[in-house]
Amino acid sequence: MTMCARAEDQFVMLQDRLQYRFADPDLLRQALVHRSWLNEAAGAGQVSNERLEFIGDAILGSVVARRLFQDFPEADEGWLTVARSRLVRKETLAAVARAVEIGPCLLMGAGIANEGARERDSVLSRSLEAVFGAIWMDGGDEAAETVILALLADELADIAAAGLVKDAKSRLQQLVQSQRGSQPTYAIIGECGPQHERSFRAAVEVDGNALAEGVGHSKQAAEMEAARLALQRFAEEST
Repeated sequence: MTMCARAEDQFVMLQDRLQYRFADPDLLRQALVHRSWLNEAAGAGQVSNERLEFIGDAILGSVVARRLFQDFPEADEGWLTVARSRLVRKETLAAVARAVEIGPCLLMGAGIANEGARERDSVLSRSLEAVFGAIWMDGGDEAAETVILALLADELADIAAAGLVKDAKSRLQQLVQSQRGSQPTYAIIGECGPQHERSFRAAVEVDGNALAEGVGHSKQAAEMEAARLALQRFAEEST
């Protein structure tokens, strides 16, 4: 098998790991071109992945900010900023890039490659951003959002599980305990939509009495929305 053939196989397998098939595979190739490669590449017209990295960074930030805003309706600006930083930081992106094995696919100069550049967090994180930019160029907003959220799913779940927000669920629990001596309970009563854009409906009740229902892109977000609406109901009934 020739080197060219091996490179083609790598590009195909990388698309499988990304779960995205490029209509224009040249965009993926460009996303994998480290600037050191330009000194060794034959032929004119070669460009590095830096422009794609620029747009990929912007797309990533937008997708993450929107998802956090939707999933954590009770979070304030400070918490949202910290959570976003955790998701888009160099270390997080490098770990994702290693998981999908971007490093071996990078086109880079032999010298810097021999120095271990394929495993550097800075190189991997920037290359992943370039891949996001390439997907956006190839398939638009929806394609980029689908891939980004799928690759960051574990990190998003960790943030949700950490319970870092003093959210409506906590406030509702305190209110119900103080007023009724009970605790609210939640149930997911419906879900719909494609896998990458799932929507959940949650219901909250106290002592068997329904208080409110909420919808969100995760089960936790749906429960928080239900709690928020229940708090709103309590406030309206007390006026």
